Amino acid sequence: MDNRLIREELNYNLQEMRTLHTTLHNSLTPEQLAIYEKVIAAVTQKKGGLFFLYGPGGTGKTFVYNTILTKLRSEKMIVLAVASSGIASLLLPGGRTAHSRFVIPLELMENSTCGIKQKTHLADLIQQARLIIWDEAPMTQKNAFEALDKTLRDILGAQDETNRTRLFGGMPILLGGDFRQILPVIPKGKRQEVVHACINRSNLWNHCQLHTLTRIMRVNEYAPDGAIDTRKRLFNKWVLDIGDGNVPASTRDGEDEATWIKIPDEYIVESDTSPIDTIVDTIFPDFIANHQDEDYLRERAILTPRNDDADQINKRMFKKLQSQSMTYQSSDEICKGSTDALEQHQAYLVEFLNKLNFPGVPPYKLKLKIDQPIMLLRNLYPSAGMCNGTRLIITDFQKFVIHACIITGSHIGNTVIIPRIVLTVTQSKWPFVLQCIQFPVKPCYAMTINKSQGQSLELVGLYLPKPVFSHGQLYVAMSRVTHPDGLKIVMVNKLYDGLQNHTRNVIYKETFTNLHPTT
Repeated sequence: MDNRLIREELNYNLQEMRTLHTTLHNSLTPEQLAIYEKVIAAVTQKKGGLFFLYGPGGTGKTFVYNTILTKLRSEKMIVLAVASSGIASLLLPGGRTAHSRFVIPLELMENSTCGIKQKTHLADLIQQARLIIWDEAPMTQKNAFEALDKTLRDILGAQDETNRTRLFGGMPILLGGDFRQILPVIPKGKRQEVVHACINRSNLWNHCQLHTLTRIMRVNEYAPDGAIDTRKRLFNKWVLDIGDGNVPASTRDGEDEATWIKIPDEYIVESDTSPIDTIVDTIFPDFIANHQDEDYLRERAILTPRNDDADQINKRMFKKLQSQSMTYQSSDEICKGSTDALEQHQAYLVEFLNKLNFPGVPPYKLKLKIDQPIMLLRNLYPSAGMCNGTRLIITDFQKFVIHACIITGSHIGNTVIIPRIVLTVTQSKWPFVLQCIQFPVKPCYAMTINKSQGQSLELVGLYLPKPVFSHGQLYVAMSRVTHPDGLKIVMVNKLYDGLQNHTRNVIYKETFTNLHPTT
């Protein structure tokens, strides 16, 4: 049968792939070359295996993936490149989110499997594939990988019965990521539940070959003349120590664990006016003159732990932007299949539904302006760069669509059309499922720390009206920046129980207990 999915995966210029592979391969460090050779051998010798590429942000994990991709694709092999987040998937040629590629259920259980049926185009594509690369793996619950394992054993077992007893059906799997960063999100989950949900707590991890990258290249430690830049090296070490929980910490009254660390004065911005005005003026200087400059907007952002604080900053920036505005109102209703009681539909008026706010869902009244940067909240068209987390600039409004220009990822400069879609809220305290029709976007002068994962920025403003509250948040915020001078921190409460310029650093150290590199 004519399989469009296979044609798409083989749609590469082989000569360009070979040339690019030569360039990338010649630039591999010894650490990167070791994992490259292991994975290529597993593919060419059809040995299968589970590999994990572990390293801090900026150590070149994506560079290794791309070198492997160009090698295999230049030899007409199909490689499925996926990531746990939309932003990370855009950094991989032909990348998709793992959930969309493998039809992974949104609500995962121990016995879950992927929604892929035998003798479909997707099943045929998987049977033809030689390798799966999955970036940002620590963000995804272990049940997702176990579901993929069961599904691949079934699909590849149809070709060869022995594959039903092999790990992932004999398919080589290269996972990658950093356990210092954001772990799986478990709604209202406690610390032990979050740690237990990680991939390195799965039985699959017993078969994993772990390779570690240590040289950080996002903040390049070397000057143009080849000399070591001591300040950059110390900054890299400090950020890594924050991620590992090795920075000296203090304990506040009533706390069992020392989590409060001191922020060096050089990164703190003193606030003479309101903290929001301070962080806005620091990160977006000369805003009126540069509000249309894509490079200016692309390379800077304000990060904060909570959505409410990001919303406040975005509202302040909205007022500063002098351009045409538009307000889009959503259409909200209770999903009729979410409850058996007709009375419940009558109990919640539309006006009440309009006032509800949920994470990851735009407000009832979405106020936007021309030239405003926005972020997508859903995966609309991944192959065109329209993923959850993609940043764009609004160029035009219409009644039912928004025109915008992509400013991040692999499709920078492309103009796209954003439609209204049905957004469903399933996890909330309310006894119903809410459906709203609205544009899946929100302003992004400021964003939550979680949303920033996977991005590199020249100027990062870390706004802390309250400390971070979950594992890896402070580390993720610090590690987005490409130079020590690019980190600016505003702390609203600079004195906690006598601790001057301290903030909380939440690290679940038990997450790191079985991360031992393969020898």
